[in-house]
Amino acid sequence: MSPHQTIAVGVRLFAVWLVVYTARAAMSFYAEGNWQFALAIAILAAILVGVLWYFPKTIAHKILSSPTSEAPTASSDTYLSVGSALIGLWLLSETLPYLVRNVYMLFVAGKMHDDTESITTFVIYDLARSAIAVWLILGARGFKRIYWWAQNAGRK
Repeated sequence: MSPHQTIAVGVRLFAVWLVVYTARAAMSFYAEGNWQFALAIAILAAILVGVLWYFPKTIAHKILSSPTSEAPTASSDTYLSVGSALIGLWLLSETLPYLVRNVYMLFVAGKMHDDTESITTFVIYDLARSAIAVWLILGARGFKRIYWWAQNAGRK
C-alpha cells in the first residue's frame, strides 16, 4: 500500500468520524429547538463528507507532493482495522462521560418524580453511540466489509 493510499484510507475514516460527530451535534441543536441550525450543520457536513468520501486520492495527492517508491509492509486491511479501532476508542472516550452523567441524572430525576423523557432520549442516544464505538473497536472486520463494498460498488 502506497503512502497515497494510506492517506486516502485515513481521509475516508475521517469522513466516517465526521458523520458520527455531526449527528451528535445536530441532535443537540435539534433537542434545544433550533432545527434550522441543525439542518444547516447536517447539509454542510453532508457536502464535506461527500467530498472526502468520493475524492480521497485527490486529497492525498494534495497532502503528499511526490510519491515515494518505498511502500509500508502492512496491508491495507491492517490500516483499516487500526483506523476503525482508533475511531471507536475516540468515540467511546467521548461517549462514556455523557452516558454516566445522563444515567445518574435519570436516576436522580426518577427519585424526585420529575419528567425524565428528555434524559431518557439522551441515555438511549449515548447507548447507541457506545454500541457503535464497541463495534468499531472489536468488530472492525464488519466495517471493513462495508468499506470495501462501498469502494468497489459499481465496478465489474
